[in-house]
Amino acid sequence: MSVDLEATLPRPLTLAAVLTAARDTLTDLLGLDAVPGLHVVADRRYERGRRLCEGRRLTGPELLSTVIGGPVEQADEEPPNSVHYEVDVDGGNDTVLVMVIDHLPEAGGGTEAVFSPPRTCVGVVTAVALALAVADLAGGRFVDDQIGMLRPRSPDPAHVVASTRLPPGNDDFVRACERYLRQFAHLNGWPASPSMP
Repeated sequence: MSVDLEATLPRPLTLAAVLTAARDTLTDLLGLDAVPGLHVVADRRYERGRRLCEGRRLTGPELLSTVIGGPVEQADEEPPNSVHYEVDVDGGNDTVLVMVIDHLPEAGGGTEAVFSPPRTCVGVVTAVALALAVADLAGGRFVDDQIGMLRPRSPDPAHVVASTRLPPGNDDFVRACERYLRQFAHLNGWPASPSMP
């Protein structure tokens, strides 16, 4: 089962705004007072699934100056642009791969962000929060075609948050992520792992 989540980006956003909104969305979805920090990492490299280079955590000024999304203005013959980041969750080993893709006009144009988490509760819920936050901030659509948490699916991030948020509780973050996904009985206890070891 593929687990990518997506958000369309009709308006540009800074990475700083994305991280702030994603943490707020996580707090709202999980009914917690606080959630772990999120950090954007660039230039991380892998070979055959093994991490070769840790990459570098983007600084505050870099997060404020790095913009993703907005209208695509490029010639038809140019290849689409894409950038890759990872978002690390403090306190564990879960990380979400983020790919921002500018589509050519003949492919519908526009920009989308694709969030690929590890198959853990923390990873998937973090990816959900990132996708919802980006869609909401950019005035775009939330796309959950691969996991299908809500039935019927909804592209409206505000509706998804309102329909799936947990009541306030005192779980720790990992347990809250697991509880969030267990509300979707049709996922049959997937993912089984709460977080990356």
